[in-house]
Amino acid sequence: MQANWFGQPTGVSFSTQENPNDFGVNVKLLGDWQPDKLKVLPDAITRQLGGSLPWQGNVDITLPHKGGATYKVALQGDGKAVSSHLPAPLDKVAGEAMPITINAEGDLKGFTLSGSVREHHRFNSRWILEPQLRVDRGIWLNDAKSTPKLPEKRGMELNLPPLDGEAWMGMMAGAGSSRNAQGEPEVGGALLPGDFILRTPALTLGGQQWHDVNATVTQGAGGNTRLQLESREARGSLQTAQQSPWQINLSYLYYNPEWAEKSDGKSSPFGGNSSNINFSSWPALQLNCDECWLRGQKFGHMQAKLQPQGDTLALTNASIDSGSSKLNVAGEWVNKPGDQRTSLKGSLSGDNINDAANWFGMNTPLRDAPFKLDYDLHWRSAPWQPSVETLSGTLKSHFGKGQIADVNTGRAGQLLRLFSFDALLRKMRFDFSDTFSDGFYFDSINGTAWIENGVMRTDNLLVDGLEADIAMKGNIDLVKRQIDMEAVVAPEISASVGVATAFVINPVVGAAVFAASKVLGPLWNKISLLRYHISGPLDKPEINEVLRKPREDDKK
Repeated sequence: MQANWFGQPTGVSFSTQENPNDFGVNVKLLGDWQPDKLKVLPDAITRQLGGSLPWQGNVDITLPHKGGATYKVALQGDGKAVSSHLPAPLDKVAGEAMPITINAEGDLKGFTLSGSVREHHRFNSRWILEPQLRVDRGIWLNDAKSTPKLPEKRGMELNLPPLDGEAWMGMMAGAGSSRNAQGEPEVGGALLPGDFILRTPALTLGGQQWHDVNATVTQGAGGNTRLQLESREARGSLQTAQQSPWQINLSYLYYNPEWAEKSDGKSSPFGGNSSNINFSSWPALQLNCDECWLRGQKFGHMQAKLQPQGDTLALTNASIDSGSSKLNVAGEWVNKPGDQRTSLKGSLSGDNINDAANWFGMNTPLRDAPFKLDYDLHWRSAPWQPSVETLSGTLKSHFGKGQIADVNTGRAGQLLRLFSFDALLRKMRFDFSDTFSDGFYFDSINGTAWIENGVMRTDNLLVDGLEADIAMKGNIDLVKRQIDMEAVVAPEISASVGVATAFVINPVVGAAVFAASKVLGPLWNKISLLRYHISGPLDKPEINEVLRKPREDDKK
């Protein structure tokens, strides 16, 4: 006779036999199913399947005269004609051999279910029938030669080959999740066990491959979930809750992603058009990471809170503490269609600028100075793609006592080059070579810059130097990379800085001041003001002296 099982036609024949102590029933099953029409599977999965799966089965049922029942089920199938576009390892082309065996044995309380796929993928599980069908424990082994033993604890152990996590997450998101009234996860009407243990040698996720992954997922009450992760690149936990922010606590993270480039040559962590991102399904997050490496660079301790609301993702209480510097930041990403906007506000500070730069593997011409940079910036694009054309806001900087040792040094000298301060010092070195041969010492550097649509303006950049004060004002076009600034230099070597005072402040500085005062004192005494005009490309600015005002003789 014909029956319908999981929405598929199934041939059924049976025979019975009376035994002294029981009644035996044998059932023969025969089917040729179409996987893309299996109603027990989510549509997002069946859409990736095609072909047909012929199979046959044998069911032996024993009904003891004293009551109860036991049964044994054996199914064999051939998936050679099946095609699958599911992510690896469940991808398959039609014509590729895929023998399937399934065995079940149990009673009215529960049963064990085991089998193999392609002979070397083997599984074993225990199922409970009452009060609702649920998986008590199970295991899946890759490259196994025999049926694995059941885990000692409740849960599922999945030992899998390398996985494309991004593809699987997209598939799971499309399939959706099912939970009962108590918040417990269900698949096909069966409750899943509380714990899942996933092991894989490699997992591709978030633009990076994670190695030797061992993840344990624990289902708590009310739909709460805890993920404990151990891998070469990350160690820590994720705690999810339906009505509270997700908690991410990491003791270690190494994240160096390779994001796919879009057609415009820009890379994105989301792989596509960021304007299509919808925050409505995003959870609130609280992140804490004790040792974070990003893009191959050690950042130290990091923490942040992310709160989605409508088309806005807010960042609060964020900080990065490397030990030598600390970054505080708050901001938001507004992702309205056609009107993206990112704003960030905070400060960057540290006790020693070159220690902070060396931590990140850079050299800096600034030495020994404590520093603080306050910023309030915004631009009309995604956070990871600052748009210079729309960049606006303010920058306020302060450097304490220190030295400019070499204006040609490393990437960290870009701030000096931005204002062409390096070129100005080279010009002054050329004009007064002995004065700056041992570096330029300063008591402080202060300034504020206002930015509007990529054009930066300042009128109060002041360097309080021991040999000279330098004041700068003007504009810098960051889009066209052009500068138009004026610098005023007021020598101080014998006017306000005494040799004895300099020795008290810093013996090295005192020695430099003493030498300069002896050799160059007469020259500086004749100059009270130098004025320079700086213009042209940022990479090769022209510096012209426009005024050299002699010092008036002191009247006694």
